[in-house]
Amino acid sequence: MRHLSLLFCLVLLSSSLSAQQVQWRSGSLVYTPAWDFTLGYMPNGTGYYVSQAYIASPPQPEVNQIFYVSVVMNGIASPAAGRLMAVHFIPPAGTSIVANATTPVRCFYRPMDGSTTQYEFTNTVITDVSFGASLRIFGCPQPAASGNPYSIVTLPNGNGSAYFLDRRDAQRPGQTTWPMGSQAGYEFLIPLVSTVTMDGFSTAYRAYAPIQSIQGDSVDPWTYPYLALQVSPVSATPVADLQAGPPTTPAPPPPGRVGTQVRCYNAGPNIAQNVSCGFNNLPSALHPTVSCQPSSPQASLAVGAAILCGVSLDRYVGFRTINGFASSTSVDSNLTNNIYDINLYGGLTVQVFGSGFE
Repeated sequence: MRHLSLLFCLVLLSSSLSAQQVQWRSGSLVYTPAWDFTLGYMPNGTGYYVSQAYIASPPQPEVNQIFYVSVVMNGIASPAAGRLMAVHFIPPAGTSIVANATTPVRCFYRPMDGSTTQYEFTNTVITDVSFGASLRIFGCPQPAASGNPYSIVTLPNGNGSAYFLDRRDAQRPGQTTWPMGSQAGYEFLIPLVSTVTMDGFSTAYRAYAPIQSIQGDSVDPWTYPYLALQVSPVSATPVADLQAGPPTTPAPPPPGRVGTQVRCYNAGPNIAQNVSCGFNNLPSALHPTVSCQPSSPQASLAVGAAILCGVSLDRYVGFRTINGFASSTSVDSNLTNNIYDINLYGGLTVQVFGSGFE
């Protein structure tokens, strides 16, 4: 059911224990119709579902631990007049949307060319040029630092009220809905935190994503995909926070080689056990050489201690992404920073986000 986005690719490609633990539980796939004027019938026009990031053992998220919920919509058949998506969200009681720049709402787009590749446009502009189009995708909505995170709108047919995830593009003022062609798709990752435990199946714990497909075909249907959230009580197990990131003082690679480093740091509050530090996605054709100080893995890593690993590769022309990672068999309080993604281009490096938890 899940279409792989950049986020999910990072999770699946990582060999670190912490990243492999992150899974996504999904609600039912639901559809809205679109009128086909050419063939004169009404097929499924758009599909939708809601998912939640979780860890099975030890069970996470816990109360007061930030986690992501995903709202996905994928175009199937396209109405003749086009389609604009009005996206809303209703968290269950006891749960709130996190307004924090370090844990942003994340937005992904899959173009109309039918590929499975999704592109993140949280802070960048995506231009879909499929089939000669020039569709601007931008305006990932971030919640306010205080007060209600989004504007609250009243839903039709007595379905209450919901937060409106409006498009916020300064070049498209007043255009608050999301344009979507046939075979295109969107995914919105919404950070939540809960003050209560939730069992993952009760009606009271459902997160809803009411969405209207505005099609101009006299249908303009609504749908209400949902998922009952799962939140565990706070564990008494000692936890550590393994963080993969750039070194404080990068060392240059050997002459004629391209190199980068990852620093695996234990921010505590407890000692981390069986800590590994290193890289994934290293292309063997570029003859990678990895060295770590101290060596990886380590049986334990004290609070405030770090492992520094470096890799050098043959110099090449083009773009390449590799993954630095930090992992431990200890319970990790923050899985977002266990992956350090590095885009290599002429020796330059760029970091992007890594997982489904904060």
